[in-house]
Amino acid sequence: MREDMYKVIVERPRRGKDGDATAARLRNDFDGPMRLGMRAGYGSRSLNENLAPLRRYLQAQIGRAWNKVFSEICAGIDRRNTVQQHIHNHLRDFIAIDVDIREGRLVDLAPRWGFLGRDSGIFQELYVDPRTGLIRSNKSYRSWRHSDAGRRQREQVEIATRRRVVDERTFLLLLDGVWYRVETDVLPKVRHVENAADRRLHGQVNAELRYDVVLRRNISRTVRTDLQQCEHLYGSRDLYAVSKRQISTREIKAHRLR
Repeated sequence: MREDMYKVIVERPRRGKDGDATAARLRNDFDGPMRLGMRAGYGSRSLNENLAPLRRYLQAQIGRAWNKVFSEICAGIDRRNTVQQHIHNHLRDFIAIDVDIREGRLVDLAPRWGFLGRDSGIFQELYVDPRTGLIRSNKSYRSWRHSDAGRRQREQVEIATRRRVVDERTFLLLLDGVWYRVETDVLPKVRHVENAADRRLHGQVNAELRYDVVLRRNISRTVRTDLQQCEHLYGSRDLYAVSKRQISTREIKAHRLR
C-alpha cells in the first residue's frame, strides 16, 4: 500500500454546505428576531472521500492472507487518527471479514448498516475465506447499479399489471381484482406560515385536506403514508383520486387488460 494512501482517500475538497434557509432569510429580514446564532443559516460541510483507491487496492490483494493485508493497511492508515479511522470504517463496504459457511452458503456474521442482523448474505465484492483466511472474490456480487436496474425493471412489470396510463390525470387501476377508470387532481400545496415572537422563530404548516375516492378518506401532503400510497396507486405524490368508475368488458378488451 502506498504511504500516502490516507491523503489520497481523505484529502479532497469537502462538499458545499446545506444551510438553514429559514435562518438565512431571517438574517436579512428587518421584521425578524432581534438575535440569531452566529452560525445560524450557514449549515456545515460534509466529508467527501475518494474511496476508489482503497477499493482498487483491496481488489489487487485477492489470493493474499487477510491478516497480512490488514497489517499493511494499519501501517499506512493510523487508527488513532480520527480522520484516518474513518477510512477503516469503510473497509467492510468492500470486503466481508467475519464470514462463515452455513448450510453450504457464505454468510456475513457482522451486522450491516445497523439494521441487518447476523447470518445475512454477502453483499460485498470481496470476502475473507473462513477456511483459509485468504481474500476471495464474491462470484454472486452485483453492483448497486446492476441491482437497481433489475429492481426498477421488476417494478415496471409489476406496475403494468395493476395500472395503465390514459393521460396525465387519468388511469386504469386494478383494485381488488376489478378494473376502474380513475380521474385524479393535484393535491393543494403546503403553506408555511412563519413569524418571530419573543426572539424565537415560530413556524406553522398548513395543508388542506382532500377526499380520495380510492383510499376512501381525507389525505394531505403532510402525512407521509398518504403520499406513499398516492405514489403507489397513481405514480405520483402530487395526485389524489376525485372519481372512479368500473370499466366495461368492451373497454377491458380495447385496452388489452386481459
